[in-house]
Amino acid sequence: MNTLLVLDLTTGWACEWFELEPDLYEFLRPEQVPDLRAWTFDQRRLENWSAWLYRRFDLSADDVSRRWLLCIDSAPSPARIYLNDQLIAEYEQPGDDDPPFDLDVTAWLRTGSNHIAIRVEGYSMGRFDGLSLRPTR
Repeated sequence: MNTLLVLDLTTGWACEWFELEPDLYEFLRPEQVPDLRAWTFDQRRLENWSAWLYRRFDLSADDVSRRWLLCIDSAPSPARIYLNDQLIAEYEQPGDDDPPFDLDVTAWLRTGSNHIAIRVEGYSMGRFDGLSLRPTR
């Protein structure tokens, strides 16, 4: 039986902070985020600030022919999730009786380099844990 490999997305991220004003976005130099589970919103930048967290990953042609789920155990909420520059979901922390966050992202994946990004607002609550791509066939 062929076991499909889960792609762990908890490491290898970068973060860009930007200040929100009506007509101006002031970006700061990107910071490396070695482990997403340890990332928190900078307490000096809560009001009128957002953060872009992003990373790349590669998939082969065989990989892209499979169905993939983006699985998130927890994340700051609310957050917007982008895959290859397309907004694919708005994440809200599930309630106790809600199913886990598993989103079919097959339609947005491509052979070669893929880019995932998460936009987190200064008022978002929560932490990242258990972020992965899981093939289902």
